[in-house]
Amino acid sequence: MKKIVFLLNMTIAFFLYPFVKYKFRGRNIWLTGGSAGELYVDNGKAMFEYLNEIEDIESYWVINKNSSARKQVNGKILDRGSIKSYLYFMNSKAVLFSHSISADIVPYLFAVPLINRFHYKTVKVFLNHGTVALKKRQPMNPKLEKMVERLIISYDINPADAEYEKNIKHIYWKIDNNKIYITGNSRYDTLDNKSEGKKIFFMPTWRPWIKNDKTTIEETDYFQNITGLVKNKELQDFLKENNIVMNIYIHQLMHEYLGNFGAEVNGENIRLLPKDADIQNEIVTGSMLITDYSSMAFDFYYLDKPVLFFQFDREQYEEKAGSYIDLEKDLFGESVFNIDECVVKIRELYSDNFQIPDKYKQLRSRYFRYTDKNNRERLYEIIKKEVDKNR
Repeated sequence: MKKIVFLLNMTIAFFLYPFVKYKFRGRNIWLTGGSAGELYVDNGKAMFEYLNEIEDIESYWVINKNSSARKQVNGKILDRGSIKSYLYFMNSKAVLFSHSISADIVPYLFAVPLINRFHYKTVKVFLNHGTVALKKRQPMNPKLEKMVERLIISYDINPADAEYEKNIKHIYWKIDNNKIYITGNSRYDTLDNKSEGKKIFFMPTWRPWIKNDKTTIEETDYFQNITGLVKNKELQDFLKENNIVMNIYIHQLMHEYLGNFGAEVNGENIRLLPKDADIQNEIVTGSMLITDYSSMAFDFYYLDKPVLFFQFDREQYEEKAGSYIDLEKDLFGESVFNIDECVVKIRELYSDNFQIPDKYKQLRSRYFRYTDKNNRERLYEIIKKEVDKNR
């Protein structure tokens, strides 16, 4: 039903375009969005709030009409998939997005003949929602893989953290080198270390194969290891004795199972966060991160905080999802493969005052070229230059 509504609104906007174009004359409209219109987070949020401070830009955040995150948006809003949002896109100078232009900004427009000419009129900036390294890109629908590849190649600007990530995007994503710019992730500009040594953030990433699995979520290794860790008595006693809080965030693409996880999370010092939780607050106040393959690991590493990689299904993950980096040699934190090992390492990192071991500090220059808090400014100047070329 949603698809039909989007296509109908897009078609109406297309026919309205020549009659209302005069209303947009002389306006410098930039659109930003992410997470398929559900959340207000990541690089998109960081760039949107930066653009809001630039006087000659008319900036809008594209979000779903029923999203609970609407109240968090600090600026003007467009309803994703509405007639108005399609019209504003057709008259925009630049669009920035973290997942894809189709998912975040203008659903299905790229795939519709004739109307998709507007896709090529604006400057398209693929912010990505995190550093590309730990998870290979896979289309949500394998049948659309070739279309997704054409879509990604069509983007004008692709930021990267360092030469390492630039090479991944060029070699594996087949993006022209002249479209990849080493600027650093936008959201890193907004990060500061406000840890007080009393909070652990646990964020496992999603598993694309679980939804196609015939077993229930409770029967998966994914569910059993996550809930098994938080129910571990040694961990619960340790957290309580040292007055440490562990906050857990289940990846947004797994949130249909949030109730299943909620039924199992009952520790006194353990909390399950909602879908619209302020993840940036968890990054800046957390003392360490436990994850498996989430790009959030780079945020903690950027802030010189330790990352513990709880990779209970590494072999299966490498087979079904895959990583661009060598999970055996190139990680910047300890790897553990079962619950007991994980608890032991958490205790060790606490005893070391949550410091990154020296052997992992040496890898920082590989993954970050800049730590000067000017990533957004660098990216803005590149986008502005492209916009000016199109005028």
